[in-house]
Amino acid sequence: MPEARKPISSDLNFVSIAGPEPVDLALIPPGPFTIGRRAHHSIVLQGDDHVSRDHATLVFEPTRSGAAQWAIRDAGSRHGTWLNGVRLEPARDYPIRLGDIVAISPWTFRVGVKDETRATHRTTVATVDDLAAVGAAIQRIDDDLPGALEHRRLGLLLDCAAAIHATTDADALAEAVLDAAMKGTGFANVALLRATGDESLVEGLGQRGDIVIDGASPRLSRSLIREAGLGLPARLVAAPSMDMEAVSIMQFAIEEALCVPLQVGAAVAGYLYFDNRGASEATRRSTDDSSEFAIGLGRLAAMAMANQMRMELDRRLARVEADLDAAAEAQRYILPRRSGRFGAFWYVGESRPGQRIGGDFFDVIPLRDGRLAVALGDVSGKGVPASVLVTATQGFLHAALLESGDPAQAANALNAYVNPRRPEDKFVTVWVGVIDAESGRLTYVNAGHGYALVRRSDGVIEAAAEEGGPPVGIVADLRYTPVTTVFSPGDRLIVYSDGVYEQPAAPERSGSGTRGPVRRFGEAGVRGCLAALGLQDDIVTGLFTALESFSGGPRLEDDATVVEVRR
Repeated sequence: MPEARKPISSDLNFVSIAGPEPVDLALIPPGPFTIGRRAHHSIVLQGDDHVSRDHATLVFEPTRSGAAQWAIRDAGSRHGTWLNGVRLEPARDYPIRLGDIVAISPWTFRVGVKDETRATHRTTVATVDDLAAVGAAIQRIDDDLPGALEHRRLGLLLDCAAAIHATTDADALAEAVLDAAMKGTGFANVALLRATGDESLVEGLGQRGDIVIDGASPRLSRSLIREAGLGLPARLVAAPSMDMEAVSIMQFAIEEALCVPLQVGAAVAGYLYFDNRGASEATRRSTDDSSEFAIGLGRLAAMAMANQMRMELDRRLARVEADLDAAAEAQRYILPRRSGRFGAFWYVGESRPGQRIGGDFFDVIPLRDGRLAVALGDVSGKGVPASVLVTATQGFLHAALLESGDPAQAANALNAYVNPRRPEDKFVTVWVGVIDAESGRLTYVNAGHGYALVRRSDGVIEAAAEEGGPPVGIVADLRYTPVTTVFSPGDRLIVYSDGVYEQPAAPERSGSGTRGPVRRFGEAGVRGCLAALGLQDDIVTGLFTALESFSGGPRLEDDATVVEVRR
């Protein structure tokens, strides 16, 4: 079978397939062709208020590939322009294709071609004037014929589904559902209710009729709502013998009521509540077959409610994500550049958060007389609270080191600052040191941190984490004692956080399919990595590469930070 020829843009026609008057417009470039009620438009649609004075425009526009295509643009019409069942956003171009259906009520148009059989290789079927041939008559279905009411209700459900699809908030949803409920049932009154978790109290989202009179509380059947709260529709019908609970409803002349639950997942999120108080006898008789319509309408409303709740949750999560991104960006902003050189020293530092924002920081600060301050901190916990404490701690420590140039004085001042401000469940471990190139000394304070090494120029690895005191902020008026060691040309200082030390290995399974014991990277992993690296290799990059290999991927369980300084 030969491939169907695809019509080019100039082959298209805009043809009415339903509507008060026929329309057949050849879309000949360059256009544009306007649509509306005014006499100067290319397509004039008069006689119906659903068409706006300036309703829509057909435009011929270029594409990214350099070709061109026809598109339709709504001009801000009151009742909308619909393309394949989707309402168009005003002032936005929507490309149209062969076979598309455009609705501008009460007209319906199809995008076609002059010789559609040749263009698409489809078969057309001729129609015959059977009325003239056999003398038959067409009978329109109205409300007096069998099946007419069911047909009308189906149309109402479909119309309501389209209206619900276009709603964006709870108020618009309530309006669409309540309008359909009044048209499709014989009940005189209807309310859309939201469940509150208390069967004696529901929230009204909207109503039709006199469920609420003169601002009084709604008069609703609690027993009916209780039954619907179990997840199935329930109906209340007057009986010759009534108990006292029923009398409380019957005194308001409510002889019949219906409650349809709105099921969202496993929970009943609301109700469609109908009753016939104040209705005529004829109206009451017409409610006998309303249940199926009401139940179908309730399902549509529940799906729309679930969709709106999901969209609201998506918007909420998007706001949280935006806030976390902003916090992470601010946190990255206060960290030093990944590498740099200050006088006799060269450094590399990197911090990777286990989540979006981390609880680690590092800092490298050039001081007077050619000295260099190095700090690494780790706040207990993760997330926003930890990041706030990180920011405050780093900022204060940076200023304290610039002012004193002494690691012990800076740590003491930081402890006094953090102690009255930290949450009860938060503390900060800090390693802070100052390297003096002239004296060849490294002086440091280890405030509960413990993860620092010096790799000597001959490859020997020594600890630089003698216990100096507890984490910062735990004990008021604490005085930290500094430790001094040699730091010669060719030596390299490596300080890292517990996220490096405690990183677990990729899960291992035994032959029985169970997980093996958890292995941690630990000090052995750090020392092994340092021993494997050459004397001139980038230790920070090497350690993170080893961590990724050990953990089975780039995603780390906790915040991990490494800073290296070489002389």
